[in-house]
Amino acid sequence: MAWHHLMLDLYGCRPEALADKGLVRRVFEELSRILKLKMITEPVITYYSGESGSPSGEGVSGFVIVAESHLSIHTDLRTGFASIDVYSCKEFDSEVVERYLIGVFGAERVERRFFLRGLKRSELESEVEHR
Repeated sequence: MAWHHLMLDLYGCRPEALADKGLVRRVFEELSRILKLKMITEPVITYYSGESGSPSGEGVSGFVIVAESHLSIHTDLRTGFASIDVYSCKEFDSEVVERYLIGVFGAERVERRFFLRGLKRSELESEVEHR
């Protein structure tokens, strides 16, 4: 059984979407509904105004733990950028997630990375069963 990790970098996003803590909360709730994930903590979402010369920029960062792993979003108003991770032990349709997030943030361009993780876990599970 593999874990599924989708990482999206969204460029040219709408500034008002990148600055909206309430929107990030709704994205977590909607992704959980779409992917049938169970949020087991309240989302932690903060707005950071940045400091002069800071590489982190100004924007919103949010994280929520789901029973199946986690969701995270980091935005940068200066560059119109959002970095989003969807990590789950449960298989999901990454194209549905990508379309949804592009629409929410109004992204003009996207870089996508998708990994299957923990592929050797089945070997470990077999070892545990045979003990």
